[in-house]
Amino acid sequence: MKALLTNIILSSYLFSIGGIIIFNDGTTIEGNIKSVSLEAINIIPMGLTFAEDIRIENVDSLKLDDGNILVENSNVVYLYLNGEFLEPTRTSNEKIIENDYEMEYVLVPNWSINVYTGHPIFGAKSFEEYDDWTFLNGFSVGSPIGIFAGDFFMNVIFEFARYNFKQKNSLNGQSFGGSALQLGISPGFFVGAASISLSACTGAYQTEGQKWKTGFIAGGSIDIPFGPFLIDRYGDTEIIESLEEYLESIELRITTRSNLIQKPDGATGWLDAGISIGYEF
Repeated sequence: MKALLTNIILSSYLFSIGGIIIFNDGTTIEGNIKSVSLEAINIIPMGLTFAEDIRIENVDSLKLDDGNILVENSNVVYLYLNGEFLEPTRTSNEKIIENDYEMEYVLVPNWSINVYTGHPIFGAKSFEEYDDWTFLNGFSVGSPIGIFAGDFFMNVIFEFARYNFKQKNSLNGQSFGGSALQLGISPGFFVGAASISLSACTGAYQTEGQKWKTGFIAGGSIDIPFGPFLIDRYGDTEIIESLEEYLESIELRITTRSNLIQKPDGATGWLDAGISIGYEF
């Protein structure tokens, strides 16, 4: 009877349920819990769209958003399988993971698209002749090509950007800018639900006379899971609820980048700051 009452009470949290995993070392992961077996927890981390298995022996506790505890001191208090809560006894319906190797939390490679806009905040001495600074705009693609280990990642990125600077105090002065095509890498690591990433790119840039020159970009960003924030704050509104599936994968990035570009008479560069909206799929 006790098990039956427990199942009835907990059945109101069927299917995807919010919770937070606390690892043995004190680090945490928050997300949607898909299942809990005697061997592993299946979770979609906040800000991501894919599920991951985490071995029970690596977990200190699992607490649901409503305060219920499913795992305590690395012991499973309740199973969560096929949308049902069960007492931790092995049954024929339980999904058992038979892997012989150690499974830990790892990042799964995925694609992402990002739209960037920024404005120069500091220019090199050779850049001061361009006194009419305008916004830069870019579109980048993050690929699943790279290294993904624990909280660390480093993947290959591609970017198309537009920039244009003018000399408003010199009628005979040429503008400087055009398109840019870049290829590079983006290493970073997760800190809870957010992440800190760097980027290093090189490619071809249009300069005076629409000639293509080599350039380099190095930057850094803080990635905030903006979509999940909207869901948590305004999830009961009709528009947010209807778009929840897509909002889960949206990130807001606060970014700064240094730019070094060749000119016919040397090189110039600037430091810009801006924001980027990203979507993972």
